Amino acid sequence: MTRRSRLLWSLTAAVAACGALLALAARTQQPPAIAAEPCSPAPGDRMLGTALLHVPKHAKAPLALVLAFHGAGGDGPGMAGYSGLSQTADRYGFAVLYPTAGSARHFWSLNASMKPDDVASIKALLPQAMTAACADPARIYATGVSNGGGFAARLGCELAGTIAAVAPVAGGYRALDDCPDGRRTSVLEIHGTSDHVVPYGGKPPDYKGAVSGFLAGWVRRDGCDATATHTRPEKGVVRFTHAGCAPGLAVEHLRLTGTDHGWPGASPPFPRHNPSQLEANEEVWRFFAKHRLVPGGGAG
Repeated sequence: MTRRSRLLWSLTAAVAACGALLALAARTQQPPAIAAEPCSPAPGDRMLGTALLHVPKHAKAPLALVLAFHGAGGDGPGMAGYSGLSQTADRYGFAVLYPTAGSARHFWSLNASMKPDDVASIKALLPQAMTAACADPARIYATGVSNGGGFAARLGCELAGTIAAVAPVAGGYRALDDCPDGRRTSVLEIHGTSDHVVPYGGKPPDYKGAVSGFLAGWVRRDGCDATATHTRPEKGVVRFTHAGCAPGLAVEHLRLTGTDHGWPGASPPFPRHNPSQLEANEEVWRFFAKHRLVPGGGAG
């Protein structure tokens, strides 16, 4: 080896050694990794402002979170007692948030012209509820009855990038703004054919708000087949299912023959005339449990 070669070799070795020492120093100066604290939601009921949050016992976090909206004139705690949804949550292990509408008459705003803006209120409340319930951001759902069903449908459009699925029950859809194409979420609609408050076929003369028109919009936005298949799971119940939807999405409808307005299976019995004997709680959770948030659902 020549003198020049020995010099080059020495320099190369020195540089390599220096690099190794610097790397070792960097590793020893890094703070130790801190494991994230497991989230443990406190079971039971608590008030978050005017909203009631129910967290089931012995549930494994992160939890699915269902937003349940009362009908006109009601409130969050009243919806909890009336629907029995908290007992269903205890059975299946999900959390339920029961908000109260912001207006003096406790009527949910169904479009942008109605004040106060309940959509903004829910957006502000949701992070607090999710933290308290240790909620899974991919499993946030919305349901409701009557005016609350219409509001759940509105959230399905306006919070499509947040809400994984909606299940309006006897919902009022007449006053909803048009939902832009590009908004996508999974939808289950439950409605009685004898509903005298929000008629199944809409109100004359234009019949706007009909169940068929509401569903057709979601069938189009979710990319489903226009023609549904139907089954009869029990007496007085027809289940319509639209196949071919975009990945992760679904549109279903439960038509309850002869059932009047209200939340089927509620206590005290309401609707009072529900020949199908369907339990809305079971059907709503069955649908929600199959769906997670689809990326890009809020585009448009």
